[in-house]
Amino acid sequence: MCRVSIIVPVYNVEKYVGKCLHSLVNQTLKDIEIIIVNDGSTDNSQVIIDDYVKNYGNKLVSLNKKNGGLSDARNFGLKHAKGEYVGFIDSDDWVELNMYEKLYNHCQETNADIIISDFIFEPDNSIIHANLKNGVEINLKSNPELLLIEPSVCNKLFKRSLFYENNIEFPYGLFHEDRLAVSKLYYHAEKIYYVKEAFYHYLKHRENSITTSVNMKKYNDIIILLNEVDQFFIEKDISPYIRQSLDTLFLNLYIAFCTRAISEIPDKKKRNVFLDDFGKFIESKVNQPLGVDKYKEKKILKILLILLMNRKYTLINILIKVRKLIRG
Repeated sequence: MCRVSIIVPVYNVEKYVGKCLHSLVNQTLKDIEIIIVNDGSTDNSQVIIDDYVKNYGNKLVSLNKKNGGLSDARNFGLKHAKGEYVGFIDSDDWVELNMYEKLYNHCQETNADIIISDFIFEPDNSIIHANLKNGVEINLKSNPELLLIEPSVCNKLFKRSLFYENNIEFPYGLFHEDRLAVSKLYYHAEKIYYVKEAFYHYLKHRENSITTSVNMKKYNDIIILLNEVDQFFIEKDISPYIRQSLDTLFLNLYIAFCTRAISEIPDKKKRNVFLDDFGKFIESKVNQPLGVDKYKEKKILKILLILLMNRKYTLINILIKVRKLIRG
């Protein structure tokens, strides 16, 4: 068993994967394994991977599989992981060279099940902090606001046993897969710590990336995922303890996805079906959605929420365009 396994799904990222792998093979933590899962790439990604394997073969495990998507590649990598802890990195991103040494040392000092750190958003080099107490032991039941921070697995380190002892996998064939997997991991973790340091460089707005491309599945899947999150916590009988955070999470994502859909989706019929479906989900899950305290001092969000709940989509579109004009 090594200390840390890092899983790197790769799909058609020949322009980026070299920088990603360079940041991993030069980690100050030496006892690591880097598991590269080529998920059926059709470009020269494997050529670059082979070059790194040639030079750093003692650290790298190169795997190939048919294309199955990000979740499938991560699950495939997990089956081969041997580390005490496991981390994930997307192959168009990169990390600070001391990331895994620092996170692993924190895990050893605290016996943490999960360590959370911060993001550096690129190319603007802005740091995104999690709204958590630094260096204090927490868990989901005592700190349900965990559900409200960025759900990505990439800025975190997990005890590998959390996955295999609780049969946790990333949901196959769905976007936003991190949200469901992380919710389950939070539930099973006894000790979670936040380290207020930024190590992970997240590349925003990459051309043709999954997170920036517009398609209806990306929108429709968020409703499916949130319903599965809700059902999981109901089945575990923890829902009453975290209900307020769940309601806030649902409303945050309702506002974010619906306003984005109104400005991005050109097909009005498909757009309105999504908006109506998300509205019905909110009405079925959130008790008194217009009474959530979070929006008392955020007037624009309160206005958007009221308009969305009353299906005033055309008016919202006008407001979005006016705001864009004002901002230049």
